Amino acid sequence: MQEELKIFYHIFTTTKDAIEKFMNMLEPVIQNAEDEHERLYYHHIYEEEEQRLSRLVVLIPLISKFQQVKDEKDFSPTNNEFNRLLQELNLEKFGLHNFVEHLDLALFRFTDAERSSLLNSLREVSYKDYQQVKQMLIEINSRFDTNYVDPHAYHDEDHDHLDRTSDPTVGTHFTSPKQKKGFTVGSLI
Repeated sequence: MQEELKIFYHIFTTTKDAIEKFMNMLEPVIQNAEDEHERLYYHHIYEEEEQRLSRLVVLIPLISKFQQVKDEKDFSPTNNEFNRLLQELNLEKFGLHNFVEHLDLALFRFTDAERSSLLNSLREVSYKDYQQVKQMLIEINSRFDTNYVDPHAYHDEDHDHLDRTSDPTVGTHFTSPKQKKGFTVGSLI
């Protein structure tokens, strides 16, 4: 588990930095919005990422704490703090998914070379991180046989809709899930 924790630590500290860069890009757009729709649209994205930052401020030290653990029995579903770590990691997997979508949405608006280059760079790293976290958590959840069922698995059932199928400078083609499965985090947006 120690090797996975090193990877998670790197991914989520990188993500924290990426979110801060993205939020810095959104601030002037929100302040200078041309209309209320534009202001609300980017403010909503900004607030979601702000909430993620507050979760990462809790998650990153929790990962660090478990990196110091030497006794393998602490990596057990019977340890409440380890369960909390697994829950937070699973939640942040979905947070990474949303972050990639937010970056894709921003690419439609920020078409100048400087910002689109930064957004594409952040998106590329975040998408790879999302794929890695997703695979690692599938393995970890099965290893601990926690009967965890990912409520967001339908996002990738038939096709990873975050996978770009067109030129990233033009936009992203999204596929939609075959069937909607009720309310989820973000489904009310």
